[in-house]
Amino acid sequence: MSRSFVLSLEKAFRCRIYGIKPRRNVHLLKTDRGHWIIKGYKDREKAEWVTRLSDTLQEKGFYQTVQYVSDERGEKIFPFQNRYYTVMKMIDGREADNTSLSDVKKSAATLARFHQAASGFPVPYPYAFEGKPALLDKWESRLEHFERIIWHVEQHGPQNRLEQIILEMADEVIRDSREILQTAYKLPLASELFAVVKQGTLAHRDVASHNFLITPQGRCYLIDLDTVSHDMQLSDLVQLMGRMLLMQGYRVESFVEAIEAYSRVNVLSDTQVWMIHQLLRYPDNFLREVTGVYANRPGYTMRGVLQLVQMEARLRRSRRMFLEAGPAIFQRSPWGSYLFVG
Repeated sequence: MSRSFVLSLEKAFRCRIYGIKPRRNVHLLKTDRGHWIIKGYKDREKAEWVTRLSDTLQEKGFYQTVQYVSDERGEKIFPFQNRYYTVMKMIDGREADNTSLSDVKKSAATLARFHQAASGFPVPYPYAFEGKPALLDKWESRLEHFERIIWHVEQHGPQNRLEQIILEMADEVIRDSREILQTAYKLPLASELFAVVKQGTLAHRDVASHNFLITPQGRCYLIDLDTVSHDMQLSDLVQLMGRMLLMQGYRVESFVEAIEAYSRVNVLSDTQVWMIHQLLRYPDNFLREVTGVYANRPGYTMRGVLQLVQMEARLRRSRRMFLEAGPAIFQRSPWGSYLFVG
């Protein structure tokens, strides 16, 4: 950060800045008014969206999210040299740990509260899903990318341990992906899509563990509103359950307890729980990591991806057992008797 930027920031927010530390795509500020986080955007529209969204969520009773600081004029967007900055109060918390079932349950309950507040947002007109959920669009794109990676590795031979595992897992991953993409259109997703338009529901769409912060008092916050948009809220649950199940060794008990934690706040129907279980057949962890590192996306490193891919390979049998446990899940679940039709 330039000296001129810091001076302008101090003037606008009437503060003294004593230290600046970069972290991921933000900067941490130590000021005489507390610790803040500053984030820059290329588009003013995006900065306006996240600040309005935070205010609206808190008006609706969801306080477990980021809170933006106003400047001396009451503005929450600070323009500087063709960039638009927002300033947030820093949340004193650690990132949730998906190996901890306690953390997972707190994350699930927080997501449920967010989903309750994230409705009543008018859908922009015209708005269309083009016949299918965004989740399936994303999954189809990932599978296509993965198939191109496979072709390249087969043509040149595996160059490292990651590519060896990719070839070992390729047939199973492609089979599972194609099967769920074909059968997903038979799932009763129409009501979920209808809720987006009729109720104006929003989904977070990036419920990674680092976007849940847990304070020393045990309070859980959901942060990073940049990805929030009109979408099926069910997509968030599929993403959260898929990520945590890998770290929980695909234990049925972990799935049941996480769904219970969510449903105690925001009730899920049997049909919704069943659809989540069905959609978890898509091997998203594996495909997300592999395509992420080959696309050079931020946050994806060869070492980190290799570790997660090796975990998926070791847990293949546990994952298969979880996917086949549908009848057992619903027989012992708190959601009542359910005719499993998977």
